[in-house]
Formats: sequence, C-alpha cells, structure tokens
Amino acid sequence: MALDGTAYSPKQFKLAIGSTGEAITGTAKTDALIAVNIDSLEMPNFNLTQFMEVRSGTVGRVADVDDVFVSELGTTKEITFSGVFDTAVAPVLLQNCVAAAESSNVTSIPYNYTPPALATGTGSQEIQHTTTIHITAPGTVDASDGADVHSMTFPGCTITSLSITGDMGNESGRLRFTATARTGYIATFSTAAITPANAYGTSYYSLATLAGSGLKTIAGATDCVVQSFSLNIENPSEYVGQNDANGNPESIVRAVPEISATLDATVKYDNNNVADAQTTAEYQTAMKSGTTVATKFHNHASALANATGFGFEALFGKITNVAFNEANAMMMDVSVKFFGSSSGNVLQVKT
Repeated sequence: MALDGTAYSPKQFKLAIGSTGEAITGTAKTDALIAVNIDSLEMPNFNLTQFMEVRSGTVGRVADVDDVFVSELGTTKEITFSGVFDTAVAPVLLQNCVAAAESSNVTSIPYNYTPPALATGTGSQEIQHTTTIHITAPGTVDASDGADVHSMTFPGCTITSLSITGDMGNESGRLRFTATARTGYIATFSTAAITPANAYGTSYYSLATLAGSGLKTIAGATDCVVQSFSLNIENPSEYVGQNDANGNPESIVRAVPEISATLDATVKYDNNNVADAQTTAEYQTAMKSGTTVATKFHNHASALANATGFGFEALFGKITNVAFNEANAMMMDVSVKFFGSSSGNVLQVKT
C-alpha cells in the first residue's frame, strides 16, 4: 500500500436505519432507509471471542501465534450513536426501543407490557421488531467489485437504550438523543456504500414548544419551570440459540428482567405554598415518604393524545434522587423511576 495523504473528517461518516422493520428477522434491510442526523458515532463494540492464552506444549514461555482463536459466532455487537431527535427518526427509535407500535403518534409502555416474540427467519416488516443499521465510511471504492470495503452492516438490531434530552441552554432547547442498538447476527464489513432513500428530517422538537398553557408537572410538582430533562428508556435484548453454522441466534428475548423508564430533570426551586399542591421545594419530602408522583410534560391542557409535537406522560413515579443545582437561580435536580399499576401505562410518549 502506498502512502495515502488523504484525510477524512469525522462528519463524513454516515449512519442509516430502516424506516420500517426487516421483512425477515435477521436479514439485512437495504431499502426504505432513513439517514440519521448524527453528531457522534462511536466504533461499534464487536465483542469478538478472542483466545490468546498460552497453550500446553508451547515451545518456550510465550504464547504461540498459531494458538490464537478469534470468532464472531454467537457474539453480540453494540452500536452507540447520538444526534438530533428529528420528527423522522423519533418514532422509529421509540417504537423499536419499546418494541411496541405507536397509536395516533403515541408510543406506550402499558402496565401489563409483554414484548413480541422474535424468531430468526420469521416475516416482520414491523419497526418494533428488528431493524438494520448501516454505517458508511468515506474512502476509495474497491474497483474489483464496486464495494466500499470499509462500510458496515448490522442486521437484526434492537434498540436497547434510548435517552431523549432537551436543554434550553443547548441549541435553544432542540431535542437530542443517544441510542444503543444491539444485534447477535453476523455483521458485514465489506458491503457497498448505502445511500438512504430518505434524508434525515428537517423538522425538530424543542423545549420551546412546551410553552403556554400546557402541562408541566414534573415528579408531582405542577407548573414547573423546566431548564432541562433526560427521558431514559432501557429495554434489554438477549440473542439466544444457534440458528445456523454462522452462529446467528434462533430468537431474541426482550425486557428481561424488565423494561424501565426514568426521568432526570432540572427545574427551578419553587415554594408557592399552594394548598394541596406539591412544589419543587417538597421533592425531598415526597422522596422520603415514597409518594407516588405523576409527570405530565406536553403542550395540551389535559390530554397527551391531543398535544402537538413532542410530549410524555407517566402517572406512577417514585422519586429516586434530589439535589440542589446552583445556577443563576436555585434549581433542583430530580430523578424519577416510572412504574406500572393495576391499569393504565408506565409511560406514554407523543411524537
């Protein structure tokens, strides 16, 4: 190889995800892809099986290169990426992470949540089942077959972690996300460069749209002045069994031991002394007593379903942490975990 003086910007790397699910679970999707407006892309974690120990009978006291064992069979890969939570990618990430289809633009985790059964080779096309992630790197195309030898394709992906964040001190409150996808299927590192059918969205969500007469109840405190929030959903995936000689799994097990949803928010310290109404000054009291607190954060006066843009609602929360946050005005950092009850939902998110 001759010395290459060409340099590439990190911004030349692209990531695309299926706007619908895979037609066959575990088979890479190459159509109906949507570009993701990423600002950060980590090298995927390949979790290869690597055995490099000294074996019995080795000449001398060093490991022998011929004894090295490296395999991808039966391993799981993880891809972490972050970017702008635009209106095109938002429902895709949410539905796949929750493993539930939206209804009237609302994705819900019901109190009796049960994930779908996912098996290799079954027909799907549903985004809440599995999807494909493509990472396209810049570089010279291989003249022999036209493939970009540095691009990567990960079929059978499920979003196991999704954080949706908004901060009025960052990009005027434009919402952002960080997601981690997981797959147990064989990845391909020599696929042709992918050109998504759809460019990433140009319509956005913002904390600014949550102004006016809407509901801003955070951890039981009404009419909150919200500086920032992070809504976090965790839905584990385990890829189990051996479907073929390549080590692809037979099925995917989700939400074991649980699907969880939490909120971290920074709100202004308020002590309104309104009768029968909790204020942010009382967060520590609610945490100590184990009070069940509701969170309603959207721009409609009563119903999340009637809200416009982004919003979320969780009626059964428990405060897990409270701290002072010294800013221009005294703020309160509060963390809440959401739970199910005998009816209703753990969490609902409008996109």
